[in-house]
Amino acid sequence: MAPEETRTRLIAQIASLLNEGTMPADARAAGLTLIGWLARRMPGEEASRDGVEEMCRRAAVLGCGPRRVGGRRST
Repeated sequence: MAPEETRTRLIAQIASLLNEGTMPADARAAGLTLIGWLARRMPGEEASRDGVEEMCRRAAVLGCGPRRVGGRRST
């Protein structure tokens, strides 16, 4: 799958999760922020890892580890 197709699919999956309505307000805001960031990224531009480590630490403290939405995790 091409990177642009992957990006578009990810935006759609996040939007689908947001439409479920069972998400805490902070998580919803984070999802909307991520969608906005993904939508602004230029084709071919590498993804930023800014804030990923901090969010993983926060998720661990809250007891809600990272959730795979779909696809394969890159290593």
